[in-house]
Amino acid sequence: MRIKVLLLLLLVSTISACEKSFNIPIPEEANRPVLNLLMNKDSVMIARVSLSVRLNEYGPKEVKDAVVKLYEDGNYKETLTTYTESGRTYYRGNTLAKAGATYRVSADVAGYEEISGSDKIPDTVAIEGIKMSVTRIDAWRNRAAVTVQLHDDPAIQNYYRIRMYQLLRVPNGAGDTISLKLPQYFESGDATVPILDDDTHPEFFTTDALFNGRNPVFVFRADVFENFNTMIVEISSLTYHSYNYLNSISLAEEKDEDGLSEKVIVYNNIIKGFGIVGGVAQRQYELRK
Repeated sequence: MRIKVLLLLLLVSTISACEKSFNIPIPEEANRPVLNLLMNKDSVMIARVSLSVRLNEYGPKEVKDAVVKLYEDGNYKETLTTYTESGRTYYRGNTLAKAGATYRVSADVAGYEEISGSDKIPDTVAIEGIKMSVTRIDAWRNRAAVTVQLHDDPAIQNYYRIRMYQLLRVPNGAGDTISLKLPQYFESGDATVPILDDDTHPEFFTTDALFNGRNPVFVFRADVFENFNTMIVEISSLTYHSYNYLNSISLAEEKDEDGLSEKVIVYNNIIKGFGIVGGVAQRQYELRK
């Protein structure tokens, strides 16, 4: 027994003697320029510029004096101007984003190399049909089922996002009626495949990898208020860049609520910086009960 103990101690000391220390350089990700701009078809460009922070710091550091330039199909278009809203600084242009055009946006931040990103503006999604049915669950709740049929273009890779909002009209203290647009959590599935779980989400992402060139049908189910009357369905066509950015943001927020989940790396397409320049084409449909 003593011999075994001595052999074990000798092995431990041998392993310890062989240990080596390695210094692995970790790149500094704080204080790097960040450019964020989602370009919506037929809308003006509104960008945000900031500096990244460390994980133990709160919120980005605003950059209020950047020079932000816009290029359309390789040609200089304009320099975005600053304005402040709710205490935040934004950079706004006058150019309306055109479907099919490619835009590059650059930002010069004092003390840093120029950063930039580019993307193409997609066209709005073509749909074959959209409808809603509402059933009563109890005295306080209804269940809304929204059916959406997309018309997928087989010539290109397509990326989609769908969101829903309850539109409530309620009286205020002055006797007037005001409209409230409330984000709606919902279950997602298609008309032929039953929903496999009860998880609800505020947005639904998909590509046409499994239905390229066909007209898929999706069904979204949501519990709504008893006085519910109108649902707004927002259907967005995305590019590769905007799809990966928005989907990774959604996954990161979802995983952040679960401390045991693997963290998600947010997609980035900014050269020499962080953030996103991505194209989006949104269309909203108002469905009444």
